[in-house]
Amino acid sequence: MKKIVAILLGVFLTFNYTTTFSQSTEDYENLNTYIKEYTEAFNMPGFAVGIIKNGDVVFEHTYGLKKSDTELKVDENTLFGIASCSKAFTSACISILVDRGELNWSDKVVDVLPGFKLYDPYITANLTVEDLLAHRSGFETFDGDLIWYGTKRSNSEVISRFQYRENPYGLREKFGYSNLMFITAGEVIKNVTGLEWTEFLKENILDKISMNESTTTNSGFAENGDAAWPHIDGKPMGFINYDNISSAGAINSSVSEMLNWLELVLGKGVYKGDTIFSKSNYYRMASAKTPMNGGRGEKIDGTHFSAYGLGWFLKDYQGRKIIHHGGGLPGFHSKVVVIPEDSLAYVILANQLSALVPAIDRKIMDFYLNSSDTTDWAKLYLNAENNQKERFDKKWEKIADERVKKTKPSLEIEDYSGVYEDKMYGKAEIEIKDKELFLTLIPTAELLNSKMEHWHFDTFKIKFEDPFLPPGFVTFSMNSKGDIIGFKIDMDAPDFHFKKLDFKKL
Repeated sequence: MKKIVAILLGVFLTFNYTTTFSQSTEDYENLNTYIKEYTEAFNMPGFAVGIIKNGDVVFEHTYGLKKSDTELKVDENTLFGIASCSKAFTSACISILVDRGELNWSDKVVDVLPGFKLYDPYITANLTVEDLLAHRSGFETFDGDLIWYGTKRSNSEVISRFQYRENPYGLREKFGYSNLMFITAGEVIKNVTGLEWTEFLKENILDKISMNESTTTNSGFAENGDAAWPHIDGKPMGFINYDNISSAGAINSSVSEMLNWLELVLGKGVYKGDTIFSKSNYYRMASAKTPMNGGRGEKIDGTHFSAYGLGWFLKDYQGRKIIHHGGGLPGFHSKVVVIPEDSLAYVILANQLSALVPAIDRKIMDFYLNSSDTTDWAKLYLNAENNQKERFDKKWEKIADERVKKTKPSLEIEDYSGVYEDKMYGKAEIEIKDKELFLTLIPTAELLNSKMEHWHFDTFKIKFEDPFLPPGFVTFSMNSKGDIIGFKIDMDAPDFHFKKLDFKKL
């Protein structure tokens, strides 16, 4: 009897699987129409979506313009910054070295990378190669990103300066997303092979899976006809060079070539018969290493677990294992999703940070895994994006109301000028220009400079040149004699910890 039940159950599941997840031409046309409609509603300059199913590219559409003040349309070869979706490539590079026997996952970083040092000596001594890729190094999410952002510092200098950031947690205690650890992974590759991460990646992955036009630098992109320009609020901005984020987020690619990458991942390391990395290391990268906050586990169609593997986020949805990663840099937004049990994977690329990317991610996932759900995700996310903008405006109205009026600085304007330094970040200079104070964070001088408007007491309002950063405040501190000893920056920029910088007057 049990055998008969098992056979009937197997037939039911097979029938249910094939009828639930088969998509018609009309279904794909409706999906295309949906995406096109909302790219316009979100004021999205350029957008690209590619889907591979059962080994075939079933959807590859592009929308909008490479640059909004031109007529240059996005096509399948347009290059977008994929940002942190680069991390999975770096994990694959490490996997290749492990396959070759040139590196072990359990190798101590300090043994592979002489001179490597973090604030905590225990973490320095015990951090492994695998730890670098699992976001469990004892730091908070985005710790240290101001060291590289907008600077011309080399990877080695970025890593060296990170030793001054105190570890708020213990090794492997909790998840903390760290670009700095992935930059370190790139230096590990260089030290083991003698090749820069960019060279190793090109020779061992990009060239082998026909990602011939993908790059690891956006240098010269202003003259590159295949490049999508970064945008904010629908308007093009200049390119910010991200060469020194390298192995953590420097890849630029197109929807066409990213589909090759997805074919490799779905092939568990094999691309068109050529093994790039082993199946065992594929499973290692796609296995949970660091637990994260998941769902409540009470909804049948909800998420029950969430974790980070090695270069990939992991979760469940509709009984399927979802392997995914997002990427975001000023002016670019991306998402890569792999669902092995359905032989399904897709990529979303945009040349503007926008809630449209997660909205279309949810739409495509339901398109295949939960077709009975008719939730208009893009509409919900559009409303949420608009509400967020309203909350931002109201927040600054409140801040303005709380400003203490009719106050003045404690000292003469000249007393605030001078050179200041945060040990991790570097130097800042405050000058007098046209009888007003002007702040420049020297390592990032082109982006992080601002006039200082007196707000109240010894606090000044700033708005850096970088269009992606909100306004903030500089507040000076004094010793018992009334002399200025330093300043701190208060800015609600979730990707950057300005509050942790402590500038001391030199």
